[in-house]
Amino acid sequence: MEGVGSSRHHYKVLDSLRGICACMVLLLHVKTQGRISNAALVEHASLFVDFFFVLSGFVIGASYGKRLVDGYSVGHFMRKRIARVYPLHFAMLVCFVLFELCLLIFGGDRLGRPAFEGLQSPKNLIDALLLIQIFPGGDPMAWNFPSWSIAAEVWIYLVFALVLRTAGRHLVPICLGIAVAVPLLLLSQPDFSPVMYQNALLRCAMGFALGLVGWRCMNRIKAMQLPAWTDHGLELVTAIALVAFISCLGGGRLSVLSPFLFLIAVLVFGREKGVVSDCLKRPKVVEIGALSYSIYLIHIFLYYRLLNLLSVIERHVAVDLVVDTQTGKAIGGGVWIGDGISILFLIFVMGCASLSRRLIEGPGRALFETYLSAPGAQPAHLEVSAQTSDVVAADGQ
Repeated sequence: MEGVGSSRHHYKVLDSLRGICACMVLLLHVKTQGRISNAALVEHASLFVDFFFVLSGFVIGASYGKRLVDGYSVGHFMRKRIARVYPLHFAMLVCFVLFELCLLIFGGDRLGRPAFEGLQSPKNLIDALLLIQIFPGGDPMAWNFPSWSIAAEVWIYLVFALVLRTAGRHLVPICLGIAVAVPLLLLSQPDFSPVMYQNALLRCAMGFALGLVGWRCMNRIKAMQLPAWTDHGLELVTAIALVAFISCLGGGRLSVLSPFLFLIAVLVFGREKGVVSDCLKRPKVVEIGALSYSIYLIHIFLYYRLLNLLSVIERHVAVDLVVDTQTGKAIGGGVWIGDGISILFLIFVMGCASLSRRLIEGPGRALFETYLSAPGAQPAHLEVSAQTSDVVAADGQ
Protein backbone atom coordinates (compact mmCIF):
# COMPACT_ATOMS: atom_id res chain seq x y z
CA MET A 1 0.00 0.00 0.00
CA GLU A 2 1.34 3.39 -0.84
CA GLY A 3 1.43 6.40 1.32
CA VAL A 4 0.31 9.87 0.49
CA GLY A 5 1.90 11.79 -2.34
CA SER A 6 4.96 10.35 -3.94
CA SER A 7 6.17 8.31 -0.99
CA ARG A 8 5.74 4.58 -1.23
CA HIS A 9 4.73 2.60 1.81
CA HIS A 10 3.02 -0.71 2.37
CA TYR A 11 0.73 -0.46 5.38
CA LYS A 12 1.03 -4.03 6.59
CA VAL A 13 -1.04 -3.38 9.70
CA LEU A 14 -4.01 -2.12 7.70
CA ASP A 15 -3.67 -5.15 5.42
CA SER A 16 -3.86 -7.39 8.47
CA LEU A 17 -6.86 -5.57 9.90
CA ARG A 18 -8.63 -5.98 6.57
CA GLY A 19 -8.01 -9.71 6.66
CA ILE A 20 -9.26 -10.05 10.22
CA CYS A 21 -12.41 -8.13 9.34
CA ALA A 22 -12.94 -10.40 6.34
CA CYS A 23 -12.80 -13.42 8.61
CA MET A 24 -15.29 -11.83 10.99
CA VAL A 25 -17.81 -11.32 8.21
CA LEU A 26 -17.31 -14.93 7.11
CA LEU A 27 -18.04 -16.11 10.66
CA LEU A 28 -21.16 -13.94 10.65
CA HIS A 29 -22.50 -15.75 7.60
CA VAL A 30 -21.77 -19.22 9.00
CA LYS A 31 -24.93 -19.52 11.07
CA THR A 32 -24.62 -22.19 13.76
CA GLN A 33 -25.83 -22.99 17.26
CA GLY A 34 -22.35 -22.37 18.60
CA ARG A 35 -20.97 -19.61 20.80
CA ILE A 36 -18.92 -18.10 17.98
CA SER A 37 -21.90 -17.52 15.73
CA ASN A 38 -23.94 -16.06 18.58
CA ALA A 39 -21.29 -13.74 20.03
CA ALA A 40 -22.34 -10.08 19.86
CA LEU A 41 -19.19 -9.10 17.95
CA VAL A 42 -19.92 -11.69 15.27
CA GLU A 43 -23.66 -11.00 15.13
CA HIS A 44 -22.93 -7.33 14.33
CA ALA A 45 -19.95 -7.99 12.07
CA SER A 46 -21.74 -6.43 9.11
CA LEU A 47 -20.36 -3.13 10.42
CA PHE A 48 -16.93 -4.19 9.26
CA VAL A 49 -18.16 -3.35 5.77
CA ASP A 50 -17.89 0.29 6.81
CA PHE A 51 -14.25 -0.31 7.67
CA PHE A 52 -13.64 -1.66 4.19
CA PHE A 53 -15.25 1.38 2.61
CA VAL A 54 -13.13 3.74 4.72
CA LEU A 55 -9.98 1.78 3.96
CA SER A 56 -10.84 1.71 0.27
CA GLY A 57 -11.12 5.51 0.19
CA PHE A 58 -7.80 5.82 1.99
CA VAL A 59 -6.15 3.39 -0.40
CA ILE A 60 -7.51 4.95 -3.58
CA GLY A 61 -6.51 8.38 -2.35
CA ALA A 62 -2.98 7.17 -1.58
CA SER A 63 -2.66 5.40 -4.93
CA TYR A 64 -4.48 7.71 -7.34
CA GLY A 65 -5.62 10.85 -5.52
CA LYS A 66 -2.83 13.23 -6.44
CA ARG A 67 -2.62 11.91 -9.99
CA LEU A 68 -6.36 12.32 -10.55
CA VAL A 69 -6.16 15.89 -9.28
CA ASP A 70 -3.28 16.50 -11.68
CA GLY A 71 -5.18 15.18 -14.70
CA TYR A 72 -4.88 11.39 -14.68
CA SER A 73 -7.51 9.84 -16.97
CA VAL A 74 -10.72 8.88 -15.17
CA GLY A 75 -11.39 6.33 -17.91
CA HIS A 76 -8.06 4.63 -17.40
CA PHE A 77 -8.52 4.71 -13.63
CA MET A 78 -11.89 2.97 -13.97
CA ARG A 79 -10.45 0.36 -16.33
CA LYS A 80 -7.78 -0.44 -13.74
CA ARG A 81 -10.35 -0.77 -10.96
CA ILE A 82 -12.69 -2.98 -13.00
CA ALA A 83 -9.74 -5.15 -14.00
CA ARG A 84 -9.02 -5.58 -10.30
CA VAL A 85 -12.47 -6.43 -8.97
CA TYR A 86 -14.37 -8.00 -11.86
CA PRO A 87 -12.51 -11.25 -12.74
CA LEU A 88 -13.19 -13.00 -9.42
CA HIS A 89 -16.71 -11.59 -9.31
CA PHE A 90 -17.37 -13.06 -12.75
CA ALA A 91 -15.74 -16.38 -11.84
CA MET A 92 -17.98 -16.77 -8.79
CA LEU A 93 -21.09 -16.01 -10.84
CA VAL A 94 -20.01 -18.77 -13.20
CA CYS A 95 -19.79 -21.15 -10.24
CA PHE A 96 -23.31 -20.23 -9.16
CA VAL A 97 -24.66 -20.63 -12.68
CA LEU A 98 -23.03 -24.04 -13.04
CA PHE A 99 -24.68 -25.16 -9.81
CA GLU A 100 -28.06 -23.96 -11.08
CA LEU A 101 -27.48 -25.89 -14.30
CA CYS A 102 -26.86 -29.02 -12.25
CA LEU A 103 -30.19 -28.44 -10.49
CA LEU A 104 -31.88 -27.98 -13.84
CA ILE A 105 -30.41 -31.18 -15.26
CA PHE A 106 -30.66 -33.45 -12.23
CA GLY A 107 -33.66 -31.84 -10.55
CA GLY A 108 -33.78 -29.48 -7.61
CA ASP A 109 -36.47 -31.27 -5.62
CA ARG A 110 -33.99 -32.28 -2.97
CA LEU A 111 -33.21 -28.63 -2.31
CA GLY A 112 -36.82 -27.63 -2.28
CA ARG A 113 -36.62 -25.12 -5.12
CA PRO A 114 -36.43 -25.07 -8.92
CA ALA A 115 -33.38 -23.83 -10.76
CA PHE A 116 -33.01 -20.26 -11.98
CA GLU A 117 -35.90 -18.89 -9.95
CA GLY A 118 -36.23 -16.44 -7.07
CA LEU A 119 -32.92 -14.87 -6.10
CA GLN A 120 -31.25 -16.96 -8.83
CA SER A 121 -33.42 -15.61 -11.65
CA PRO A 122 -31.90 -14.69 -15.04
CA LYS A 123 -32.90 -11.05 -14.49
CA ASN A 124 -30.97 -10.92 -11.22
CA LEU A 125 -28.02 -12.56 -12.96
CA ILE A 126 -27.91 -9.80 -15.58
CA ASP A 127 -28.06 -7.18 -12.82
CA ALA A 128 -25.16 -8.85 -11.03
CA LEU A 129 -23.09 -9.06 -14.21
CA LEU A 130 -23.66 -5.34 -14.83
CA LEU A 131 -23.11 -4.46 -11.15
CA ILE A 132 -26.46 -2.68 -10.96
CA GLN A 133 -28.15 -4.91 -8.38
CA ILE A 134 -28.00 -2.12 -5.77
CA PHE A 135 -30.16 0.24 -7.83
CA PRO A 136 -33.99 0.37 -7.69
CA GLY A 137 -35.46 -2.76 -9.25
CA GLY A 138 -32.45 -4.89 -8.37
CA ASP A 139 -31.96 -7.35 -5.53
CA PRO A 140 -28.62 -6.99 -3.68
CA MET A 141 -29.15 -10.40 -2.06
CA ALA A 142 -29.34 -12.32 -5.34
CA TRP A 143 -26.74 -14.79 -6.55
CA ASN A 144 -23.37 -14.16 -4.86
CA PHE A 145 -24.82 -11.53 -2.55
CA PRO A 146 -21.50 -10.19 -1.15
CA SER A 147 -21.01 -8.63 -4.58
CA TRP A 148 -23.50 -5.88 -3.67
CA SER A 149 -20.53 -4.06 -2.17
CA ILE A 150 -18.48 -4.52 -5.33
CA ALA A 151 -21.24 -2.75 -7.21
CA ALA A 152 -21.33 0.04 -4.63
CA GLU A 153 -17.58 0.56 -4.73
CA VAL A 154 -17.34 0.55 -8.51
CA TRP A 155 -19.93 3.32 -8.82
CA ILE A 156 -18.41 5.28 -5.93
CA TYR A 157 -14.99 4.91 -7.59
CA LEU A 158 -16.43 6.72 -10.58
CA VAL A 159 -18.11 9.46 -8.52
CA PHE A 160 -15.03 10.30 -6.49
CA ALA A 161 -12.70 10.02 -9.46
CA LEU A 162 -14.78 12.74 -11.12
CA VAL A 163 -14.70 14.79 -7.91
CA LEU A 164 -10.93 14.49 -7.68
CA ARG A 165 -10.55 15.26 -11.37
CA THR A 166 -12.75 18.36 -11.34
CA ALA A 167 -12.82 19.67 -7.77
CA GLY A 168 -9.89 17.95 -6.09
CA ARG A 169 -8.62 21.17 -4.52
CA HIS A 170 -11.82 21.28 -2.47
CA LEU A 171 -11.81 17.58 -1.65
CA VAL A 172 -11.75 17.76 2.15
CA PRO A 173 -14.80 20.06 2.61
CA ILE A 174 -16.72 18.03 0.01
CA CYS A 175 -15.92 14.76 1.78
CA LEU A 176 -16.71 16.15 5.23
CA GLY A 177 -20.02 17.43 3.91
CA ILE A 178 -20.87 13.94 2.62
CA ALA A 179 -19.78 12.33 5.89
CA VAL A 180 -22.08 14.61 7.90
CA ALA A 181 -25.04 14.54 5.48
CA VAL A 182 -25.27 10.76 5.02
CA PRO A 183 -25.90 9.83 8.70
CA LEU A 184 -28.48 12.59 8.99
CA LEU A 185 -30.21 11.35 5.85
CA LEU A 186 -30.16 7.73 6.98
CA LEU A 187 -31.41 8.49 10.47
CA SER A 188 -34.23 10.58 9.04
CA GLN A 189 -35.65 7.55 7.25
CA PRO A 190 -38.81 6.36 9.06
CA ASP A 191 -37.99 2.74 8.24
CA PHE A 192 -34.25 3.03 8.89
CA SER A 193 -32.48 -0.27 9.32
CA PRO A 194 -28.77 -0.93 9.95
CA VAL A 195 -28.82 -3.44 7.07
CA MET A 196 -26.23 -1.85 4.83
CA TYR A 197 -27.15 -3.14 1.41
CA GLN A 198 -30.44 -1.23 1.68
CA ASN A 199 -28.43 2.00 1.52
CA ALA A 200 -25.40 0.65 -0.29
CA LEU A 201 -24.34 3.74 -2.22
CA LEU A 202 -24.86 6.10 0.71
CA ARG A 203 -22.92 3.95 3.17
CA CYS A 204 -20.14 3.41 0.66
CA ALA A 205 -19.96 7.13 -0.20
CA MET A 206 -19.70 8.08 3.46
CA GLY A 207 -16.96 5.58 4.23
CA PHE A 208 -15.05 6.34 1.05
CA ALA A 209 -15.23 10.09 1.73
CA LEU A 210 -13.84 9.67 5.23
CA GLY A 211 -11.09 7.44 3.86
CA LEU A 212 -10.06 10.22 1.48
CA VAL A 213 -9.95 12.63 4.41
CA GLY A 214 -7.72 10.14 6.19
CA TRP A 215 -5.42 10.06 3.17
CA ARG A 216 -5.05 13.84 3.29
CA CYS A 217 -4.26 13.68 7.02
CA MET A 218 -1.93 10.70 7.12
CA ASN A 219 1.36 12.50 6.43
CA ARG A 220 0.82 14.78 9.42
CA ILE A 221 -0.34 11.89 11.60
CA LYS A 222 2.72 9.80 10.77
CA ALA A 223 5.07 12.74 11.32
CA MET A 224 3.86 13.30 14.89
CA GLN A 225 6.57 12.48 17.43
CA LEU A 226 4.91 10.69 20.32
CA PRO A 227 6.32 8.66 23.22
CA ALA A 228 6.20 4.92 22.61
CA TRP A 229 3.69 4.42 25.43
CA THR A 230 1.31 6.83 23.70
CA ASP A 231 1.19 4.71 20.53
CA HIS A 232 0.73 1.56 22.58
CA GLY A 233 -2.11 3.15 24.52
CA LEU A 234 -3.81 4.65 21.46
CA GLU A 235 -3.84 1.29 19.68
CA LEU A 236 -5.17 -0.60 22.68
CA VAL A 237 -7.89 1.98 23.36
CA THR A 238 -8.88 2.05 19.68
CA ALA A 239 -9.08 -1.73 19.47
CA ILE A 240 -11.18 -1.93 22.64
CA ALA A 241 -13.44 0.89 21.43
CA LEU A 242 -14.02 -0.88 18.11
CA VAL A 243 -14.95 -4.16 19.77
CA ALA A 244 -17.24 -2.41 22.27
CA PHE A 245 -18.94 -0.24 19.65
CA ILE A 246 -19.64 -3.11 17.26
CA SER A 247 -20.76 -5.48 20.02
CA CYS A 248 -23.07 -3.00 21.74
CA LEU A 249 -24.29 -0.68 18.99
CA GLY A 250 -23.94 -2.76 15.85
CA GLY A 251 -27.64 -3.52 15.58
CA GLY A 252 -28.91 -0.03 16.33
CA ARG A 253 -29.34 3.36 14.72
CA LEU A 254 -26.03 4.70 15.97
CA SER A 255 -24.26 2.13 13.83
CA VAL A 256 -24.29 4.74 11.04
CA LEU A 257 -21.51 6.52 12.94
CA SER A 258 -19.13 3.57 12.69
CA PRO A 259 -17.16 5.03 9.72
CA PHE A 260 -15.92 7.84 11.98
CA LEU A 261 -14.53 5.30 14.43
CA PHE A 262 -13.02 3.32 11.58
CA LEU A 263 -11.34 6.48 10.27
CA ILE A 264 -9.71 6.91 13.67
CA ALA A 265 -8.60 3.27 13.49
CA VAL A 266 -7.01 3.79 10.07
CA LEU A 267 -5.12 6.86 11.31
CA VAL A 268 -4.01 5.23 14.56
CA PHE A 269 -2.92 1.93 13.05
CA GLY A 270 -1.49 3.67 9.99
CA ARG A 271 1.31 4.87 12.26
CA GLU A 272 2.25 1.20 12.86
CA LYS A 273 4.15 1.97 16.04
CA GLY A 274 2.18 0.32 18.83
CA VAL A 275 2.12 -3.07 20.47
CA VAL A 276 -0.98 -4.14 18.53
CA SER A 277 0.74 -3.21 15.27
CA ASP A 278 3.69 -5.38 16.22
CA CYS A 279 1.35 -8.36 16.37
CA LEU A 280 -0.46 -7.42 13.15
CA LYS A 281 2.78 -7.10 11.17
CA ARG A 282 3.60 -10.78 11.59
CA PRO A 283 3.80 -12.44 8.14
CA LYS A 284 1.06 -15.02 8.75
CA VAL A 285 -1.37 -12.31 9.80
CA VAL A 286 -0.47 -10.07 6.86
CA GLU A 287 -1.08 -13.00 4.53
CA ILE A 288 -4.68 -13.18 5.73
CA GLY A 289 -5.07 -9.60 4.54
CA ALA A 290 -3.73 -10.60 1.15
CA LEU A 291 -6.49 -13.20 0.91
CA SER A 292 -9.32 -10.95 2.06
CA TYR A 293 -10.84 -10.23 -1.36
CA SER A 294 -11.02 -13.91 -2.22
CA ILE A 295 -12.35 -14.76 1.24
CA TYR A 296 -15.21 -12.34 0.67
CA LEU A 297 -16.26 -13.47 -2.74
CA ILE A 298 -15.89 -17.23 -2.43
CA HIS A 299 -17.14 -17.95 1.09
CA ILE A 300 -20.90 -17.70 0.46
CA PHE A 301 -20.82 -20.18 -2.42
CA LEU A 302 -18.76 -22.58 -0.31
CA TYR A 303 -21.07 -22.11 2.69
CA TYR A 304 -24.14 -22.93 0.61
CA ARG A 305 -22.43 -26.08 -0.62
CA LEU A 306 -21.54 -26.95 2.98
CA LEU A 307 -25.23 -26.75 3.87
CA ASN A 308 -26.00 -29.02 0.91
CA LEU A 309 -23.40 -31.54 2.11
CA LEU A 310 -24.64 -31.50 5.69
CA SER A 311 -28.21 -32.03 4.46
CA VAL A 312 -27.05 -35.25 2.78
CA ILE A 313 -25.02 -36.40 5.80
CA GLU A 314 -27.84 -35.88 8.29
CA ARG A 315 -29.93 -38.49 6.49
CA HIS A 316 -27.47 -41.09 7.72
CA VAL A 317 -26.86 -39.86 11.26
CA ALA A 318 -29.12 -39.21 14.23
CA VAL A 319 -28.32 -35.49 14.36
CA ASP A 320 -30.11 -32.55 12.75
CA LEU A 321 -27.13 -30.92 11.05
CA VAL A 322 -29.23 -28.34 9.18
CA VAL A 323 -32.04 -26.51 10.95
CA ASP A 324 -34.54 -23.85 9.96
CA THR A 325 -34.39 -20.45 11.67
CA GLN A 326 -36.24 -17.17 11.26
CA THR A 327 -33.47 -15.94 8.96
CA GLY A 328 -33.06 -19.13 6.93
CA LYS A 329 -31.02 -22.32 7.12
CA ALA A 330 -28.40 -22.78 9.84
CA ILE A 331 -26.02 -25.48 10.97
CA GLY A 332 -27.38 -27.57 13.83
CA GLY A 333 -25.85 -30.23 16.02
CA GLY A 334 -25.41 -28.11 19.13
CA VAL A 335 -22.76 -25.76 20.47
CA TRP A 336 -19.62 -27.85 20.02
CA ILE A 337 -20.41 -29.00 16.50
CA GLY A 338 -21.33 -25.43 15.55
CA ASP A 339 -18.11 -23.91 16.86
CA GLY A 340 -16.02 -26.70 15.36
CA ILE A 341 -17.59 -26.22 11.94
CA SER A 342 -17.10 -22.42 12.15
CA ILE A 343 -13.38 -22.84 12.80
CA LEU A 344 -12.82 -25.62 10.28
CA PHE A 345 -14.80 -23.80 7.59
CA LEU A 346 -12.76 -20.63 8.14
CA ILE A 347 -9.54 -22.60 7.67
CA PHE A 348 -10.94 -24.32 4.58
CA VAL A 349 -11.99 -21.01 2.98
CA MET A 350 -8.54 -19.55 3.61
CA GLY A 351 -7.02 -22.45 1.75
CA CYS A 352 -9.43 -22.01 -1.15
CA ALA A 353 -8.81 -18.26 -1.10
CA SER A 354 -5.10 -18.85 -1.50
CA LEU A 355 -5.80 -20.87 -4.64
CA SER A 356 -8.29 -18.30 -5.87
CA ARG A 357 -5.80 -15.49 -5.46
CA ARG A 358 -3.14 -17.33 -7.45
CA LEU A 359 -5.33 -18.88 -10.13
CA ILE A 360 -8.07 -16.26 -10.67
CA GLU A 361 -7.29 -12.86 -9.15
CA GLY A 362 -3.78 -12.43 -10.55
CA PRO A 363 -4.24 -13.96 -14.03
CA GLY A 364 -7.71 -12.43 -14.36
CA ARG A 365 -6.43 -8.99 -13.57
CA ALA A 366 -3.62 -9.27 -16.09
CA LEU A 367 -6.05 -10.52 -18.74
CA PHE A 368 -8.58 -7.75 -18.11
CA GLU A 369 -5.91 -5.06 -18.12
CA THR A 370 -4.63 -6.34 -21.44
CA TYR A 371 -8.03 -5.99 -23.09
CA LEU A 372 -9.34 -2.97 -21.19
CA SER A 373 -6.31 -0.69 -21.27
CA ALA A 374 -6.41 2.00 -23.89
CA PRO A 375 -3.66 1.86 -26.51
CA GLY A 376 -0.66 3.81 -25.31
CA ALA A 377 -2.15 4.50 -21.90
CA GLN A 378 0.28 5.06 -19.06
CA PRO A 379 0.34 2.06 -16.68
CA ALA A 380 -1.02 2.78 -13.24
CA HIS A 381 2.14 1.80 -11.39
CA LEU A 382 1.07 3.07 -7.99
CA GLU A 383 -0.87 0.00 -6.96
CA VAL A 384 -1.49 -0.79 -3.33
CA SER A 385 0.74 -3.77 -2.55
CA ALA A 386 0.91 -6.91 -4.65
CA GLN A 387 -2.67 -7.90 -3.97
CA THR A 388 -3.98 -4.28 -3.84
CA SER A 389 -6.09 -3.04 -1.03
CA ASP A 390 -9.50 -3.25 -2.61
CA VAL A 391 -11.90 -4.43 0.00
CA VAL A 392 -15.34 -5.57 -1.11
CA ALA A 393 -17.31 -6.98 1.71
CA ALA A 394 -20.24 -9.17 2.24
CA ASP A 395 -23.18 -7.78 4.09
CA GLY A 396 -24.01 -9.29 7.40
CA GLN A 397 -27.78 -9.50 7.22
